[in-house]
Amino acid sequence: KKRSVLFASTVAALAMAGSAAHAERGSDGELKILFWQAVSTLNPYLSGGTKEIYSSSMVIEPLARYDEKGELVPMLVSEIPTVDNGGVAKDLLSMTWKLKSDVKWSDGTPLTADDVIFTWKYCTAPDGGCAQAAQYEGVKNVEAIDAHTVKISFTEPKPYPYSAFVGAQSPVIQKKQFENCVGAAAPGCTSANFGPIGTGPFVVKEFKPNDVIS
Repeated sequence: KKRSVLFASTVAALAMAGSAAHAERGSDGELKILFWQAVSTLNPYLSGGTKEIYSSSMVIEPLARYDEKGELVPMLVSEIPTVDNGGVAKDLLSMTWKLKSDVKWSDGTPLTADDVIFTWKYCTAPDGGCAQAAQYEGVKNVEAIDAHTVKISFTEPKPYPYSAFVGAQSPVIQKKQFENCVGAAAPGCTSANFGPIGTGPFVVKEFKPNDVIS
């Protein structure tokens, strides 16, 4: 079933849309969300604003997220790595994530370990101005064991390793779309920053910065 989301920056926008029809709530397949301030980009790595992080999370996803109880739940992976299941090394110097093998980007291409590795390189690139760099602090290396297995190594033992690629502040972005947007080039990639290709349930139809997202 087709779904759509509209982010509006003014009450007027919602009022106009609401006056067009008096259908029963939830029956027309469209959801309107009003923020206290308009969204300026759909790339959370270029903004630390809650409004950007929230809106982009409907399109691009992390490996895992926190649910309403504050518990970690898998998103793009089959399970949360722990010491008990062997996903986190006993010396706490590394952890391994196993991607779901059937996840695809909205353009139909498969999600792979290369996208995860690229995301780390993108945020940690010199002159990139990544607003979420703190999520990758202590990460020494990110490597592919195979197409759907990613190993993260840390500079020192990390008792709580769930920061990189976890939560809406640290989602995975598509290498194919952003590979020419690394470092100082990042802010200038308007089409990618305003319309990221994602693995989430929604795709961006139109984005008017500081106004409306469909």
